[in-house]
Amino acid sequence: MPIAAEKPGKRVTKPISGILYNEDDSHRFVLDPAGKMKPERLDQLVDELADSHVTVMLICCCAKKTNFDSKSWEPHCDGFDPTKDNSQPYFGDTTPQARKGLRQWAHNLRVMLDAGVDPTGRMLERCRQRGISPWVSIRMNDAHDAPLARSPLHSRFYMEHPEYLRYRKRFNSWHDRCLNFGLKPVRDHAMALVKEVCERYDMDGLELDWNRFCGHFREGEEIEKGKALTEWMVEVRKLVQTAEKRLKHPITLAARVPARPEVSIGNGLDAVTWAKRGLIDHLIVAPFFTTTDFDIPVERWIDLLKGTGVGVTAGLEIRVQPHPGGPTIPNTPERRRGAAMAALARGSQGIYLFNYFDVGSQYPYLLNEVHSIDALKGKDRSYVVTFVDIPLSDKPIPPALPKKLAPGTAAEFKLFVGPKPIAGARGEVELDVTSDNPDEVCVARVSVNGKPTKPAKKAGLFTFDRGAFENGYNTIRVANAGKAAITIKRVELSVRFASK
Repeated sequence: MPIAAEKPGKRVTKPISGILYNEDDSHRFVLDPAGKMKPERLDQLVDELADSHVTVMLICCCAKKTNFDSKSWEPHCDGFDPTKDNSQPYFGDTTPQARKGLRQWAHNLRVMLDAGVDPTGRMLERCRQRGISPWVSIRMNDAHDAPLARSPLHSRFYMEHPEYLRYRKRFNSWHDRCLNFGLKPVRDHAMALVKEVCERYDMDGLELDWNRFCGHFREGEEIEKGKALTEWMVEVRKLVQTAEKRLKHPITLAARVPARPEVSIGNGLDAVTWAKRGLIDHLIVAPFFTTTDFDIPVERWIDLLKGTGVGVTAGLEIRVQPHPGGPTIPNTPERRRGAAMAALARGSQGIYLFNYFDVGSQYPYLLNEVHSIDALKGKDRSYVVTFVDIPLSDKPIPPALPKKLAPGTAAEFKLFVGPKPIAGARGEVELDVTSDNPDEVCVARVSVNGKPTKPAKKAGLFTFDRGAFENGYNTIRVANAGKAAITIKRVELSVRFASK
């Protein structure tokens, strides 16, 4: 939490540790048999995290609309009539299948608001009762349902002002339908909600989530228009300071930005300058959504933020996808442990979980495993080569996979494993490889840090002794020893403690 600074205009933060959990699903839950949303369901979401290693719960209060009866933006259920069927205008041009879930969402919120229940406020209060630090998270530029002209997820502001979009006609991705923060009306619209949240809630922290989504300016304007966003952040800091005086306790002002410094700054999110000017207290660095990032350069952020007192927490996503356009693979406990270990070993103050809905009941093991290096040391874990899923000026950083190898050629892949695995561990490399000639068997030779591995009975699996591991980055070299070209689609390095 922020504490008094020694120098005027600067704030120093106490280290944030443990698990930071973003809860953005509080108003969509299934109705009880009587067809009513029970407020106690909100309490349950918090209670499932109590007595675990979750230290901070972030309650997401909005997408394009809010989950409370806002005066500055309309609530998500605005315009929904629970007495009418799914053909009512509220559902716009969504599909019949989508309307079932959207109806549940709107109906749940309508029931709570009519009963005088503020979902965000209730969960914040429950967090305090259960010893969890309560934060509010604001999605700065949500673009869900971007391909649709009239979705209940779209606010009036969004639909009535197509001139405020990043691009009106071009549509290469959902990011093109983000609002353009280079325009003052867009910044004013966002500021109105920030002001209301600061005046409304008793919170320990406020997160501005710039990763939802990440197209805030037109291409080529990111750096220049980003300067206006920095000045906008000055006004946010003033609002937070006013709230601190009212509440008589500090509020951590955090920002969530892309995992790579060059991608964040290149998209107009100059978090380093924000930190140096005392505009934020904590930084959360994370991928967008497509895949968990096993190679978040936390230490680079720490170096860039040196002297600011701003700490860094790395975020884990729910999905794992080795390369763009390729299939997702199961996000196993081992893969989650690997991503967490890598981030913690590089200096992350904790682990931030995003898109892990109902984490307390669906992923209870996470709450007792990913909070510290010591908790992970003796557990099986895996590290996967993935890619950077937030573009830099719509030009993605070249992915490592898929990688085509002609006969007699080789490629190297680096994975950061953290500290060298403890005694009793062994290593595995698993490849997903295909041959250009279906009649030829893929023949790969694999080494780890220059030491050979042994092929296992399972195709694509190679084993090696613990002695081949190194601290930090480990280099996997794959050579094509066959007669036909091969394509490598997945590279995974695992630490195993179970018996062979």
